[in-house]
Amino acid sequence: IGNGGEAAMQSLTGKRKMNVKGSDVKEKELTDMGKDDITEFVIGMSTSPDKYKDQAELLHKEGVTGKALMADLDDGKEAFVKAMQDDYNITSKPFAKTLFQALKEKLEREGTAKRMKLGRNKELSGGATLTEVPAGEKYAKALIEAEEKKAGRESRFLPMVLLTVQTRFIPGFNLIVQQEEYFMSAKGLEGILIFGRKCFVQVVEKFRQLRQAFLKNSPLGKYNILTGQSGIGKSLAFSQLYMRKAFTQKEKVAFYSVREETIYLFRTEGGKYKCHEANVGSSDFWDSRAWKMFDEKSASLEIDPAPRQGPGHFRAHLVRAFVVYLTAPDTELTTFLREIRDLKRNLIFVPTLATEECMVIATELKEDKDAVLKRLDRTGGQIRHLIRDNGYTRFISDQYYAWAGIQPRELIQLFGMTVSSCVYVVQPSPTNETLLYSEKYVIVPQSEWIKSQVFQVHMKHISRNFSGLDSEKWFFALIFKGCKLHARRLPKRMALDEQGGTNDEWEEKEHVFPAHKTLKTFSDGVKDQINGCREYIKKTAGDHESELTVCPTDYPAIDGATNCQTLYQVTISSKKSVGKKYVEELKHFGASEAKKAQVFFLVPKRIHEYFSISFAREFKTTALKLAEFWVVGIDVMQLVEEARSNR
Repeated sequence: IGNGGEAAMQSLTGKRKMNVKGSDVKEKELTDMGKDDITEFVIGMSTSPDKYKDQAELLHKEGVTGKALMADLDDGKEAFVKAMQDDYNITSKPFAKTLFQALKEKLEREGTAKRMKLGRNKELSGGATLTEVPAGEKYAKALIEAEEKKAGRESRFLPMVLLTVQTRFIPGFNLIVQQEEYFMSAKGLEGILIFGRKCFVQVVEKFRQLRQAFLKNSPLGKYNILTGQSGIGKSLAFSQLYMRKAFTQKEKVAFYSVREETIYLFRTEGGKYKCHEANVGSSDFWDSRAWKMFDEKSASLEIDPAPRQGPGHFRAHLVRAFVVYLTAPDTELTTFLREIRDLKRNLIFVPTLATEECMVIATELKEDKDAVLKRLDRTGGQIRHLIRDNGYTRFISDQYYAWAGIQPRELIQLFGMTVSSCVYVVQPSPTNETLLYSEKYVIVPQSEWIKSQVFQVHMKHISRNFSGLDSEKWFFALIFKGCKLHARRLPKRMALDEQGGTNDEWEEKEHVFPAHKTLKTFSDGVKDQINGCREYIKKTAGDHESELTVCPTDYPAIDGATNCQTLYQVTISSKKSVGKKYVEELKHFGASEAKKAQVFFLVPKRIHEYFSISFAREFKTTALKLAEFWVVGIDVMQLVEEARSNR
């Protein structure tokens, strides 16, 4: 370890170790633990002081603190194990899993200890226990006084309202706050940044209008649902914007975190906000005196649901307050609609993040903009997966599985439709261009990467059913503008026999097709088009490459020509026969053994390698004297994709 590290390690291992499963020794909170504390914690995970000594030394050498470990915890066990290996060279998966579990248990003990510490402020009220939360008072004050600025050049999605909140407590999101504080401090930033997207600002204003209508006994307006793709800031960013607006008006606000089974109640006392929390372990809470004393029509209740739990123990018929429900378009939404019986509700859809929004966030968080743009191609504007390396890596894995139809982790479930949210995305469909939200929605491909996959599947289907005429249009478009293509000499057997000798005319090569200036086409159904086309090609000089001629569909043997020496046939078949008609056309164009023509078979790339030609017996020798035969493969899907992109 160096610098007396060995002595320090011996000192640590010589101490009486705390038992991480429970101890009388007072523990530090994880976020306050330094590298020495982490070393002691790791060694104390076993009754044998040497069992985890090597891992403890590695973590100590890397300077790992509690805040660093906290940042990896919320991503789940597999991501934590990977982080141990990638970031700290901990290769033992059993150890990493044991450490993960020990840290989780520690956090649970910390939560219990905090509740016991605040027990002096308990008020037993009709079956629900209210606990005063001093940090909540500071949080409300910090949110009201948060520094506000606008970021981004004026556009449809910008500017964005940025709030810098000086707090270590946000109801329902304390673990996230601790992680963000670690990341922000690592970049030299202070406080917690709340990204007030323009669409969120608009919806806050909309909900405030609905609340006023609700207070005036409007039949609509009590239940207000904000939904959109997961990971776009609904739960954290929007909730803070809404609460800040309510706080500035001195209104009562409750925040129910289903994941924590906790409700936070904010109300003013003596001009200042007080915060109490209560456990919502069953639906009985909503019938308790604690809730009834708080609940009134002018209060707001924000609900942050949890996966597979929806609105938790919420009971609509026992609540008088104005309800704001923040949800992904999945079972969290459908279970809430079932609870309120789909009555008196406003359902608002908001979009994923636009590119310009992501650039603002990247700038404020001092992230690499190029890396963010690259990730945007896969994540489709879901900020949760865009910024953090481990979040992005996990999303890519989930997306691959979802595209393959294997155990999609997150689903969109809307009114009878169920699709993966890694493959599809819900977007609002506003009729007013100034609004970024709507009660109407569309389901579209999730990202540019998904669009490309859909396109490729579609094109593979098309290419399997491609006709020769379909191919001709795309192939001649490429030949016309000029290109370089890999060419293989035919017939294949003869080419293999000749290759490697002194005659390199049989070797495969990259053939350059020069660009043409004009295009001459001969149509079907016009009298004497075959003879007219033939005479037109014969008039083109051997060195003339400025015009591409496309033959009528009933023209014998060939489909087009650059001149008398460069002829083309388009085919989607894997085999073609060369016979009398080929020989006659070659003779028409003046081909000879001394001045051979070049005949190029233009085929789809997928059959290029095994394309072959055969000869009618009596014409093989003559055909090979008059022409060189080549095959080139053309990527049809790439041509169509380029045309789509150019449009």
